[in-house]
Amino acid sequence: MAHSRGASDCSRNEALAKHLEQLGWSIRGFAHRVFKRCEAVGLPNTVSPSTAARWCSGETTPSPALAAVACHVLSSALLKQVTPESLGWPADTDLVAAQSLEYLDVSHAVRMLSKLWALDAMRRRSVVKSAFSASVFGPASREALVMPADAVIGGCGPHKVTAADIDLLDEQTRLYGKLDSQHGGGKFRGVFASMMDTHAAPMLNGTFSARTGRRLYGSVVDAVLAMASMAYDDQLPGLAQRYDLQAMRLAQAIGDRSRITRVHIHQARLAATQGGQADVLAHARSAVLAAEGAPGLVRAYACVTEARAWALNGKPDHVVAAVKRAREFFSRAQSGTGPAWLEWFDRRELEGQAAWAFSVAELAEQGVQALKEASILPSDRTRDTVELLITGAELARQRGDVAEHGVLARRAAQLSQHLMSRRLTERLSRLSAEEPLHDF
Repeated sequence: MAHSRGASDCSRNEALAKHLEQLGWSIRGFAHRVFKRCEAVGLPNTVSPSTAARWCSGETTPSPALAAVACHVLSSALLKQVTPESLGWPADTDLVAAQSLEYLDVSHAVRMLSKLWALDAMRRRSVVKSAFSASVFGPASREALVMPADAVIGGCGPHKVTAADIDLLDEQTRLYGKLDSQHGGGKFRGVFASMMDTHAAPMLNGTFSARTGRRLYGSVVDAVLAMASMAYDDQLPGLAQRYDLQAMRLAQAIGDRSRITRVHIHQARLAATQGGQADVLAHARSAVLAAEGAPGLVRAYACVTEARAWALNGKPDHVVAAVKRAREFFSRAQSGTGPAWLEWFDRRELEGQAAWAFSVAELAEQGVQALKEASILPSDRTRDTVELLITGAELARQRGDVAEHGVLARRAAQLSQHLMSRRLTERLSRLSAEEPLHDF
């Protein structure tokens, strides 16, 4: 679709012509590349050389969706951001911000993820910083919890999806997850988004069987939730929520209750950033409900999240009970039986989260004991170590140990110097000001 201009309004699109000249592309070559990109992301547009010629002459402009595709092609080739606005074209960013908060079918989720990846890769902060909306997750949560898996899982597109494609996606998710824990969510998320944009989007719009589709959707969910965690760490709750919603739709499609549990846990954390204590508890309880029948490690993760939610809601007795359940599920879980995406959830992580819950509930004695259990275990996850130091400093403050508070706060600040984490920076500021650390 294109928008025509009146004859008096027509003028050569010099910006577009300059980009094509710099790349050495003909109009035919440009049109072919845009068409292939449309095909890869499932956009039903036929882009002919005559269409591209009219764009260059200024006779017509592409629709917002097509403009976004053309700009992606130019940006990737030029290794710099080319926006629709810079070419005098309409942008669909406002539309994406609204539509990505909708919870519809799988095809919608795939379209929205493709757009979010492209925008995130280009760091279009005006979109990725779009406001968090507390009201949209409730209906989506209920649907994910009560609806069966989709009857049809499969695809018929230009790219044949192989096991090697999915293996690569899994490896990249593990790699970026490790980088995230070492360097913070603001460091490599844009690079990860670019990889998803070029590798995962064509896969989701490709050809695959139901069996391959179930594995593909699960792998994409893992990657998207890793990106949502990075956005949360980068204090972009609106982007994180949009990633979470579309990831949950794919998890629902394959009936994966463990991954649905993970999305609810993510939403509890996001709600905490907005100060919605009741929402935090509702999401945490939904995670516990979704985890029924899931592996013990998933249930332990859900229960310790519930403990944190009860702490925010000022219910210390419930905190103690939920931590007890989390520890019981963790102890019963057999090694290696949890999902791959939860392999990082070890005893150190469990006790660290329990210590945080006890700290917020002002149960200092239990918090100190949990923190001791967490601290004796080694970890190469820099950000997690900083989190433990912050919790330890808060517990020291509650006990009136000013000296230990100061030592731990300084160690946390020093260790976090190279981390790109807006969330941790704010936590450290609150710690220095001796303000309550009521964030997840």
